[in-house]
Amino acid sequence: IIALPLYPHYSIATTGSSLSDLHRTKALLRMDLPIREIHSWPVEPAFIACLAERIREGVQSFQGEPVQVVYSAHSLPVQFIKEGDPYVEHLKQSIQAIEERTGIVGRLCYQSRSGPVEWLGPALPEVIAALAAEGCGNMLVVPISFVSDHVETLFEIDIEYREMAEGLGIRFASTKGLNADPLFIAGLRNLILTSVRNQ
Repeated sequence: IIALPLYPHYSIATTGSSLSDLHRTKALLRMDLPIREIHSWPVEPAFIACLAERIREGVQSFQGEPVQVVYSAHSLPVQFIKEGDPYVEHLKQSIQAIEERTGIVGRLCYQSRSGPVEWLGPALPEVIAALAAEGCGNMLVVPISFVSDHVETLFEIDIEYREMAEGLGIRFASTKGLNADPLFIAGLRNLILTSVRNQ
């Protein structure tokens, strides 16, 4: 079995918990099969190429006007990072690789907090408010840690945060999910074939 979680950036809360579930299920079913794990892929070339192309398209949609690119990732409790979770470092690796391709510098923020613990910040609503206070007229949100569209992209970003930004006078756009983009799927294929070759 080759386990390829669709989380580009490793965290114990995402990839880690998924792989733990896989191993528990294997034990429960008494399956005598080796499992090869692909833990993270923050700079996989096709993944980066897909995001870079969506950013270029998004920036072009503003027809030459200045645009602030904002990368939004799922937040995590700060304690995870203090304990050595590489999630934030992996996010930064992806962003650096994208910016090397596009030449466009963005800001990193987080969304989807829950519970009373300290979470990674700044939160996307805080960044929207700050950009409005700075007089920003256009923003492009890139869901950097989400490879497919779901409630956090289609509702939180495209409805809730869009309404907030537009209410503050900011023209808002977001990049579409990678979903079944053939280039993205080719990147996943490459990760699997690389794992097979390295056995």
